[in-house]
Amino acid sequence: MEKIVIYSSQTSNTKKLAEGAAAVLACGMLPVTEVGEIDQYDFLAIGFWFKGGQPDPAIQELLPKLAGKKVFFFATHGAATDSDHARNGMNKAIELAAGADIVGSFHCPGEVPEKVQAAVREKNPKAPWLPDAPAAAGHPDSQDIADLQTALHAAL
Repeated sequence: MEKIVIYSSQTSNTKKLAEGAAAVLACGMLPVTEVGEIDQYDFLAIGFWFKGGQPDPAIQELLPKLAGKKVFFFATHGAATDSDHARNGMNKAIELAAGADIVGSFHCPGEVPEKVQAAVREKNPKAPWLPDAPAAAGHPDSQDIADLQTALHAAL
């Protein structure tokens, strides 16, 4: 089975998870901006960050191309893991990847830079993840990466 990890990362949070995924899958990884054809891959682990409660724009362009592929999603966000914001963002990825065989998913908080938090505090309405952002500091951590690797093992 030919595998690949494809990710998008603005602050290196999702890249940390991508490195953990590539290690456990024993495969290569590519930023989404460097992805060409994906026909040769049977299994794709796709990592992204949330923008406006959805997968980031670069990943959104890739998702419709995953029809017929086995896919595992992983994501980072400023929200609490059990929040509606996090669940809705992952559900949007699944919706946009119609026709793909989604074999699993994982998401966890990712540290939001203070500069970003400050800018979001100035906006109205307030982002739903903003109250959770301080608790995301230091994430993803080694436990988050281990949890992702466990989820990947279970999906294979």
